Amino acid sequence: MQGKEQRLTEERLPPYLSFKAWQKLLGELSANNPPSRFDSSYFDTLKITKSHRSMVRGALLFLGLMLSDGRPTPKLHQLVRVEGEARKAALTDIVRSAYAPLFTDKNMDVSRATRAQIKEYFDSQGASGDIGRKCLTFFCAVANDANIPISPHLKRTTARGRKKKNSVDEVPRQRVSKSVQSNGDMAWEKLLEKFPSFNPEWQDDVKIKWFDAFKFLKKMLETSPPRRRTSAKRR
Repeated sequence: MQGKEQRLTEERLPPYLSFKAWQKLLGELSANNPPSRFDSSYFDTLKITKSHRSMVRGALLFLGLMLSDGRPTPKLHQLVRVEGEARKAALTDIVRSAYAPLFTDKNMDVSRATRAQIKEYFDSQGASGDIGRKCLTFFCAVANDANIPISPHLKRTTARGRKKKNSVDEVPRQRVSKSVQSNGDMAWEKLLEKFPSFNPEWQDDVKIKWFDAFKFLKKMLETSPPRRRTSAKRR
């Protein structure tokens, strides 16, 4: 029962799935038309994991693209049926309607708002902390996709967030590179190139396996004796 309550709570939050996942879903819906109902069998077909289904359902519900019983709304059919400027216009209506308080509050101007002002809105929706940050990231991305002007303060904030996120991927490689250089064995660098980059969107068990493999590789690099360079003998 607790799992069901948690799922229902997550589905009432503003969208916080990655925008890449959102675009992939829209591409699938545009290519094959929306199903008569969004249910487990449909998500199985798209290979959407159970841990991500509540986020997808929550996004569709919040944006008014799905009813509570899983049926797609006319808004969704209209969105995936059109392309180009017509799609942007349809998406604009969807975003302004779903995030109505951000556009109707006389004390709020999305084109000039600060990060704290938008955070207060997401807090009021029950999205705080890391989830609130992801909600902000999704909002900025979908608003940009709809050609809705948003505050440059928000754009700078999300840019720093992405840079910090990428640094998580890059720091381990930088550390290993130092170990490679200290050992003087460039063959290790070729091995490192084959090591997959860290992806924050992986499931937790995959992340754990990646870090275990990374620690093992780093230990090998640090304990491996340096290769001595032999100078050519003079004739």
